[in-house]
Amino acid sequence: MKDIKEVYPDAIWKDEAGEEHFWSVSDYRPLLESFGYKILLQVDDDGYQGDTRVLFKDGNRYGLLIFGWGSCSGCDALQACSSYEEIDELRQQLHNDIKWGTAEELLEYIQGKDWELEWAWHEEETREFIRKAIEILQQEKIC
Repeated sequence: MKDIKEVYPDAIWKDEAGEEHFWSVSDYRPLLESFGYKILLQVDDDGYQGDTRVLFKDGNRYGLLIFGWGSCSGCDALQACSSYEEIDELRQQLHNDIKWGTAEELLEYIQGKDWELEWAWHEEETREFIRKAIEILQQEKIC
């Protein structure tokens, strides 16, 4: 994985006295890209808080990651980070939450899961992501 300081190079700023300060970051895309996997699909809620859903590809394996985020440091894990070390810990947590499998295994998982039991199922973006992920995985399974 890319060094976290390269992922968010502007998170540190210097004041007039030359002292360094950590600037809160809120964009998850650089964090997701820093995993080094191809992002086949990403669907984010369109609001001040919500969820991000990602379908990754790494060689012959596929990964599924769904996580929530908020509008302030009180309800968003990334915005709550106050150091590069904390961002790196969050990145590792998200990385560990990726569900991996072959195209066939992940397709079976997605199609077999009772998504209506998930808290995000009421969001159109979740249903859109599931539909598109199934299409992509079915196509990848054929290749």
